[in-house]
Amino acid sequence: MFNIFGRKKITQIQSSLAHLLSRYTVNDPSTPDLVIDCEMPRVGFLKYAVKDMTPAPSNINEKRAVNCHISIGNCIENIQKHLKSPIKNWSATSMLQVYPAAGADLNAFYDRRSLRFYYYNFKGKNVYFSDSSDIVTHELGHAMLDAMRPDFWSVQALEIWSFHEAFSDIVAMFNLMNYDIALNKMLAETKGDLTVSNSVSRLAEEVGVLIRNVTKDPTYLPNALRDPAVELFKYEDPSRLPKETSNNKLAAECHSFGRVFSNAWYQIFVRIFNYHVSIGNDPMSAIRTARDFSFSILVQAVPGSARVVNYYASIAKSMIVVAKSKNPEYARIMRQVFLEWKILNEVEVRTLSGPSWKDIVGQLRKNDIVVKNSKATSVVMRNDATLKVSELPIISNLSSKEDFEIEVPSDSYYEFDERGNLAFEIKPSDEEIKSSAALCLESIAGSIGKNGEWFVENGRLVRQKIS
Repeated sequence: MFNIFGRKKITQIQSSLAHLLSRYTVNDPSTPDLVIDCEMPRVGFLKYAVKDMTPAPSNINEKRAVNCHISIGNCIENIQKHLKSPIKNWSATSMLQVYPAAGADLNAFYDRRSLRFYYYNFKGKNVYFSDSSDIVTHELGHAMLDAMRPDFWSVQALEIWSFHEAFSDIVAMFNLMNYDIALNKMLAETKGDLTVSNSVSRLAEEVGVLIRNVTKDPTYLPNALRDPAVELFKYEDPSRLPKETSNNKLAAECHSFGRVFSNAWYQIFVRIFNYHVSIGNDPMSAIRTARDFSFSILVQAVPGSARVVNYYASIAKSMIVVAKSKNPEYARIMRQVFLEWKILNEVEVRTLSGPSWKDIVGQLRKNDIVVKNSKATSVVMRNDATLKVSELPIISNLSSKEDFEIEVPSDSYYEFDERGNLAFEIKPSDEEIKSSAALCLESIAGSIGKNGEWFVENGRLVRQKIS
């Protein structure tokens, strides 16, 4: 695991880590009460190597690497438990390299080969992004989602980009909730009302305060980078939103718009918790159940969701289908939240407006996905499509000479009731796909190039990294 940095071979390291305890900062330096003795995790299918990692750390860099290793190893293991089948490979590497102190910058990112965490000096003190388990597991969340859905990586769709950010924030919260010390604090802080801001919902506290101080922007939260318990953003058509705005408003930008879905997921978690308390479960049992089911339903829905322009609706419908097979009450809660958050609406399609079940069966191909339960059948018809820039509306900040290919989301989603009648359909038009792609290109045109987040390779636009 760690031999690429001149350390012992994987088998030797694994042997030396067995049953070894280390002091572990569960959250970040802003919560010194959340520190425990933690067993070093074993590495499973998904291999990773943390720079400066050693079983017996003797300096601050090695201790930081150990903390990073524990966050990553435990988070991977906890995610894998909730999948129908474990992820066996990263999307584009056999060994994910992890750099806890990659250099001086106000950033952290995943680039398919590595996780890189930077540090920033403010008033003589270095703040290390890797000291935050929220940030470490957020970036890991990008890597895990990329391993599950590599077809999301370069597609031009704001809602898919935003889901990448929301999913990673959810992974960070889920990770923290796997430590009883964090759950106890969460319950104590909120007195059982999980809609109150708390140490789990407050994401990246130390770094959030740093960014607010560095930017001198009072619209950032005073005590965290994001907080789905209090930032209650509901769905709006991203084409009608500004590309940039103050941090306390919604923008057509992936980190900003991602808050819509992470807010909705957090509400689902809270309401499942409230449901279990209402039927007599003790709060600790209820919070564990809510954590496990809200997260497992999400990750089990991801593989069968349709890659479409309006992806939030797609993943919402897929989650409800999964929830129906586990507990009808969870499905009811999810539907209610997604309606309140305007991710779904009450409008049902007329059965004559789309294909019949018989039509769909006749068109199914190998890569299409069918999910059945006693109440509904969902079908995702895969379609890997590309467009040339010249086929889109004019992109004002792109040269007219640039005519590379882009990936566009063009799957179709159908849901049929128990009688085989079409109940719901997601099939964006060509015009919607092109408009969405143009919106995306407008926002990233300035970051296309060798040192940017995107680059053109063999005539096709490819993502280079995600933060």
